[in-house]
Amino acid sequence: MTQNLCLSRRGALAFMTGGAALAGPAVARSSVDPARFTHGVAAGDPMQDGFVIWTRAVGAGTTVGLCWEAAEDAGFTRIVQSGTVQATAARDHTAKVDVTGLRAGQEYFYRFHSADAVSPVGRARTLPGGDVERARLAVVSCSHYGFGYFNAYRAIADLEESVDAVVHLGDYIYEYGVDGYGGPESRALGREHDPAHEIVTLDDYRRRFAQYRADPDLQAAHARAAFITVWDDHETANNSWMGGSSAHDEDTEGPWDRRRDAAIQAYFEWLPMRDPSPGRPAHVLNRVYDFGDLLSLIAVETRLTGRTKAPSASRDMIFDAEGRPDPDRFEAEVLNRPERSMMGVAQETWLEGALTASVQRGTAWQVLANQVVVARMRAPDFISVMPEDLLEEAMSRSGSRRWLESTRLGLPINLDAWDGYPAARLRLYDAARRSRANLAILSGDTHMFWGNRLHDPRDESFVGVEFGTGSVTSPGGYETISPDPRIYEVAEKALVARNPDVRFAHVRDHGFLIVEITKGALTCDYHQVADIQTRDGRARRFARITTNRAGGFQVQEG
Repeated sequence: MTQNLCLSRRGALAFMTGGAALAGPAVARSSVDPARFTHGVAAGDPMQDGFVIWTRAVGAGTTVGLCWEAAEDAGFTRIVQSGTVQATAARDHTAKVDVTGLRAGQEYFYRFHSADAVSPVGRARTLPGGDVERARLAVVSCSHYGFGYFNAYRAIADLEESVDAVVHLGDYIYEYGVDGYGGPESRALGREHDPAHEIVTLDDYRRRFAQYRADPDLQAAHARAAFITVWDDHETANNSWMGGSSAHDEDTEGPWDRRRDAAIQAYFEWLPMRDPSPGRPAHVLNRVYDFGDLLSLIAVETRLTGRTKAPSASRDMIFDAEGRPDPDRFEAEVLNRPERSMMGVAQETWLEGALTASVQRGTAWQVLANQVVVARMRAPDFISVMPEDLLEEAMSRSGSRRWLESTRLGLPINLDAWDGYPAARLRLYDAARRSRANLAILSGDTHMFWGNRLHDPRDESFVGVEFGTGSVTSPGGYETISPDPRIYEVAEKALVARNPDVRFAHVRDHGFLIVEITKGALTCDYHQVADIQTRDGRARRFARITTNRAGGFQVQEG
């Protein structure tokens, strides 16, 4: 046990007021005005000897002194670590502590307090070490505040069996204003974005994070387990890459670097994760989380570090002499350019080293926490597979008609995913093969659920598996093609039939994944929430996929 620094009245008073501290007896109350813990607590970046804890505390001044405690029990009778920290206006009144000196593979409870104010209690588990037989992860992505309630977060908070960590694959916040994506839905639900305009400045991003983190369901999930987080595009701006965004206008919104840096600063302030190392660019986010000899969870950054601008079929299409699109030349001359990059040379080199080191340690699984879908996913010719009446209705609307006609080209359906960077994907596959990795990939972004068995397009040999999570709230998109619910079944069957990598597709509903890893197998349970238009934290499993190290792939629906 360590000395509980927070139980000394005179020591706490001195820290909170800036005075000298003398030893004194523990008391229940003090004369210092209490802080307000406005956004609950959170833990993240778990390691075998500790994790980061977070809170936000607002008081009368620009700085609030806090005490923190970590204990083995919820009643805090067995406190193992404690200390002090400041919540300052310079960091938007947030405070983080890197708690170390804990035992591997154990759950701890933590809290903050200042004067008479005590934060909610959170709990988090350190990563296990040594011979580990089992790990359990929740996987989430894409939580637009305005489209619905965060019932998936609530369901994770209420899980009967806890998880070792929650892996958030990005789009934790969305940058749009009330007149942008999700505006009508947010007005109908009374969940309009704050501020009302698209966020660009540091103050904007801070306000948006504050709005999201005020949600009670998200707070509950954070208090239940440590988060491992990576960003995708909407933490900065839509379809962002290292040089900009499809939605950023430098003439009206200023330099991209300034907006990017503001977004990143707010991200590190508001999420329970270690700040960037001194001298390391803040947007370099790659990290490794080792669960003993069972798995290495490797977080990669595919947006701001080394991603080149995504190709566009509408902008970059090549046409023949008669003015018709030439998809074969487009793929050969545009998509397959070797200089197209998702991660950049430095991160590619780092990733292969991380995979190799994990394998050489005898780790059973190498799992990538990755933002966008890796599997090859070409558009089916939806015009040929849709029922006649469904097709007629969809073709009556110009937007749906244009999209349906574009699917006849047979191009990859999402060029913002790894499909837009096929040479980079081959380099990823080559790195996995050279390292002899037992590769599993977790993906988000699409707002749909996937179960993919990855193959090298050069010889169709097996590379690894991929599990894609649906969204917390963000819509999948097929409902814009047709309001008829049959569109979902049509799309799912057509996507699986068209794409050898895709073994399971579920393009409706919202929810999360529960991934259970053992030495011999990886099991992914797909969970859907009942509804997002009312607060309802119920969720049910609707599918299970089990794979093994030999590449077996069993899909069980229901």
